[in-house]
Amino acid sequence: MYVLHDITNPELYGGLPANPKIPLLVRIWKGPLKWLGNLAMAAGIVTAIAHFVRFGPKLVREEKNEEK
Repeated sequence: MYVLHDITNPELYGGLPANPKIPLLVRIWKGPLKWLGNLAMAAGIVTAIAHFVRFGPKLVREEKNEEK
């Protein structure tokens, strides 16, 4: 982060651009893709909880192996 003494000429401070813009891919990544990722994660958690409530934990049965 820069604190500029002369905001009218940002080029004088280390080559900063005069009119900075956020790239399109960054806007897409931080906007709709972030929301879709959060939605997918929430849906996965809700699905896992619903599956656990519906079917319960997996029970392991111990089988005795009888040798002949």
